[in-house]
Amino acid sequence: MRCFYHNTVEAVGICKNCNRGVCSECAREVTNAIACKDRCEAEAEAINEMISRGKTSYQKTSGAYSRNAIIYGLFAVTFGVWGAIEIGSMVGSVMLLISVVFIVGAILNYSTSRKFLQSTTQRRT
Repeated sequence: MRCFYHNTVEAVGICKNCNRGVCSECAREVTNAIACKDRCEAEAEAINEMISRGKTSYQKTSGAYSRNAIIYGLFAVTFGVWGAIEIGSMVGSVMLLISVVFIVGAILNYSTSRKFLQSTTQRRT
């Protein structure tokens, strides 16, 4: 592959922003990449920043789902105990049903948090 800006020179890499081949004279090293010197450096750094924020977002999302699972679990216990106390009445049956709904919500949120956590650990390797 030849340099986009110098047709006679072999390219040493591809710009992270514009995907053009660049020679050693036209290339500028940015974090984990190469960019066109004096043309695409800022954009390549912005791409790196977006990737970094995306990784952080995945980790924060995993934490949010885990906290939701804990809260739903606490609600399930609360409504389950209330339902057990009122077991002979209609209120008790409704509370037990609500408890089951919260248990399902807790399980789904916990499962989703594990998926987000696995995604972030797989991307690191």
